[in-house]
This record gives sequence, structure tokens and C-alpha cells, in this order.
Amino acid sequence: MSLQSRRKAVGQLFAVGFHGTEINEDIRTLIRDYGVGAIVLFKRNVRDADQLRGLSQGLQSIAMEAGHSQPLFIGIDQENGLVTRISPPVAAQMPGPMSLGATGSLESTHAVAVATGEMLRHFGINMNYAPIGDVNSEPLNRVIGTRSPGDNPETVSSFAAACARGLREAGVAPCIKHFPGHGDTDVDSHYGLPVIDKSRADLDKTELVPFRDAARQGIEMVMTAHISMPQLGSKLPSTLSPQAIGILRNEFGYDGVIMTDCLEMDGIRATYGTVEGALMAIQAGVDNVMICHTFDVQAAAIDRICAAIDSGELTQQRIDESLNRLSRLKSHFTSWDTALQTGTPEALQSLNTQGFELASGVYRAAATLVRSRPDFLPVSPSALTVFVSPGPNIPVGGGAVDSGDATLPTRVPWVKSAFADTIRHHNGDVVDIRFTETGLTDEQWKQVTDADVVILATRNALESPYQKEMGLEIARRRENRGIVAIATCAPYDFLEDEDAIGTYLAVYEPTVEAFKSAIDVVYGNEKALGKLPVQWPRV
Repeated sequence: MSLQSRRKAVGQLFAVGFHGTEINEDIRTLIRDYGVGAIVLFKRNVRDADQLRGLSQGLQSIAMEAGHSQPLFIGIDQENGLVTRISPPVAAQMPGPMSLGATGSLESTHAVAVATGEMLRHFGINMNYAPIGDVNSEPLNRVIGTRSPGDNPETVSSFAAACARGLREAGVAPCIKHFPGHGDTDVDSHYGLPVIDKSRADLDKTELVPFRDAARQGIEMVMTAHISMPQLGSKLPSTLSPQAIGILRNEFGYDGVIMTDCLEMDGIRATYGTVEGALMAIQAGVDNVMICHTFDVQAAAIDRICAAIDSGELTQQRIDESLNRLSRLKSHFTSWDTALQTGTPEALQSLNTQGFELASGVYRAAATLVRSRPDFLPVSPSALTVFVSPGPNIPVGGGAVDSGDATLPTRVPWVKSAFADTIRHHNGDVVDIRFTETGLTDEQWKQVTDADVVILATRNALESPYQKEMGLEIARRRENRGIVAIATCAPYDFLEDEDAIGTYLAVYEPTVEAFKSAIDVVYGNEKALGKLPVQWPRV
């Protein structure tokens, strides 16, 4: 077999990303000359609806012209909520996993997944890296948090199953992640290698439950995590561990596609290297290797696998097993007829209208009143009200940052300036104060103490001491009167501070749509229907 032929076969085992909203020479080369079988899209690849439709169609056209026997998988992390790659105004904002967990409704979870799948198919996207199977049992988890439905393994399992079923019905391949479970870590595998040193018995009771159930139910794909679980028999990251992959294959009897999370994350890159990591992952039994950013690394990894076959480090049989699994999956979710077609603007408008209506109902059902002081709610629209929330810890230079649309890391503790506009719909005179680690000015403190009501919004304050301290200091200065706190992401911010923060709501994601559901409760337009999907205090 020539090097070119081998490259094109091996390339089918790779899922690659690229930068920009237009097809560039790097991605064209990877599809045409290296035969890559899957493309990973991110927010960086989305400008508007017309562009995204054309992008998917253009990528598939390159694959067909290059002689690919089957269309590309085009995948995306459309988990919804905190991780939403296609967002308004391109598509309706959909509630994420913990919002759905707070509703307690598998029917809503299924409906949101169907709507998400239909939207993705409209844009020519046939794979979603969802559902989340991680059980968020660590409140300080920096990478999962509200991306999980909650901290109960059976609940997470059932919600994951409902999501997978909805995506499947919409013609989009689901992919449960992050096996064997990223929920009990306080290290982000983007920046290091988390270690979960639990016994196998403990893992069987918690982390492994959703993945075992999904494997037995025939989930189409499983994504691995770059986490070390030494008591599974190896200190290697699970992505590279034959022992971890063996649990799926041998114990759970799983014969679907196993793919890696991005090998350019430091959980792999800083330990074994992305290129060698690609080889180790395939040697361990993985079928599909994800490398999201760097062309030279992507090309080198494909060539490293080709060289490994020549040297005997990998057998052709090992490669063929993965190629067969991927081909089988593609035959269920792709064809050239569908791959080269995208929807119309009119169809998208209809999808977005339906999606907005569905999402609005789910957000109303998810808003959770954790506790309330007697006779405090609803707040009067005429009350002298101050809204206090964390702003970006960078100079506000206009446009992107000021409108809350800057692309910042997932956990960064700021909320959108548009949240204040949500309150203005009820009280046009609300005073909007943004704080950072430098605190408030004397004038701002006077506004806070003189107000009838203070609405405090926080984002992941349990892991952000200056936010926590700000909330408690406001309570102290106001002698615990007239305060309502809203946790806009993880619900743990003030769970333990009942004496200081007597009225406390949780909405599970820092989206304007979710925040509106809390404000509607604060002003009495809606009742809070959600239930806290995490146990507190922890047992």
C-alpha cells in the first residue's frame, strides 16, 4: 500500500478542528490528502446561519471530490446551557443538563435533545458530543459542574439516555462523555491530569453507572476522559489506558465507537505528547482520535500511525476494527444525498421559534428557589433596587466585553451586562454595579446600603473567594435585610450561608434566558418549580 493510500485510510480514524469561519488550506489538505473522516466545529467556526450552512456543505463537497467512500462526520459540542457552540441569534438558546436535572423531567430532556438535533441537522452537523455522563459529585469541579444533570448516578444515567434517544431520533449521532467519569475532579484536564484514586467498588457505584448503562443500551459513541484512575489498573490517562478501554469493551460488552477528547489538552499533551498520545490511544483500543487545533500536529499524528503500522507497533487488524466501527456508524447517520443538503432560512426560523417556546417553558420549570425569607418575595417593581454582579477582571474597552459577548473561559466569574436589562423590564430605575477583586467604591457601598433591595448575581462563587466575600459583606452591611442572591451557574455559591443569605435562587447556567426565569420569580411573575439536583450538605 502506498503512503498516500495508507494516509487516507488512517485519516478516517481522526476528528480534526480548524480555526476560522471559512474553509482554509489546512483543513482542505487534511480532508483531501490525509483522508480525515471527521471535523470538529467550535464557536470559532460559526459566524452566522448562512455561513455555517455553507461551511458544512463545503467540507462535505471536498470529501466527495477527494474520493471519500462515505461523508464526513461533522461534530460539535452542543451540550446546551454552559457549553453552547451555536447560540443566539443563530439558534435558540436551549437549557443545559443541570437545568434539565432541576426540572426532573425526562420528557423535557428528550424534547430538548430532539430540538437540538433538528437544529444541528439543519446546518449539516450529524454528530453531537453529548450527552454528559459525568456525575458531578465534586462541588469544586472546574470542568464539569452544571454540564452534568446532578450528583446522583442513576439520575445522570436516565437523563443521558433521554438525551441520546432524542438526538438519535433527529438523525444525529450521540456521544456520551467523559468515560470513565470526570465528575469527582477539581483539576481541569485542559490544564493538567486529574487523578481519581477511588476503589473499583466505589467507581462501580458512581462514576461508571451512566457509562455502563449507556453501553448496554447501545449508545453509538463514547468519549474518553484524560483522567487517571490508578485503581483501574493503570496510572495512564484513561484515554491511553488499555485497562480503562477494556472495561468498556470486555466488561460492558461495548462494540460501538470509542473516541478521545482532544489530545491537545494538557492532560495528554503535557504528559505523553499529542502525537505519541494518538498512537497510544489507538493501541489501547480507541477508534477515533480528536485533535482540534494545530495542522502540523494533526498531520504528524496521522503519519505516526502510518509509521506504526509499518514498524509493527500497530497491526492492520487493529486499524480495520476501528475503520469498520466508524463505517458502520456512518452508514446509520450519513449519506451523500443528505450530507450535501442543508436547510433553508425559512426552515431555521421555524425551528428557532419552536425552540424558543420549548426552552422558555423548561427554564421556567428549572428555576429553583432554594430558600426565602418570609414575606420577602415578590419584590416590588418600585422598590429602590441595586443589582450587584461580577464584571470581567479586564479593562472594559467597549463592544464585545461590554455586551457580554466576549469569548472567555468557561468558569471565568463574570455575568453578562445584559442581565441588568432583564431586571429593567421590571424596574427601569435599577442601579447596576459591577464588581471585581478590587471591591466597591465608597459611593457604590452607599448605594448598596441605602437600597430597599439588593439583587446579587454570582458565578461559581464557591471557587471564587472574592465573590463569596462580596455577598457576605453585603449581607453584613445591610444586616441581612432585603437581599436576594442568584447563583447563575453552579448552585453551591451560598448553600451553606442561610443566616446571611436568606433568599437564594439557582438557575444553573449564565445565560440571559436562565437568568430571566429567576427574575420572573423575584418579581412574582412566575412560581419557582425547580428542585435542587445536588445534595447539600454532602454526605
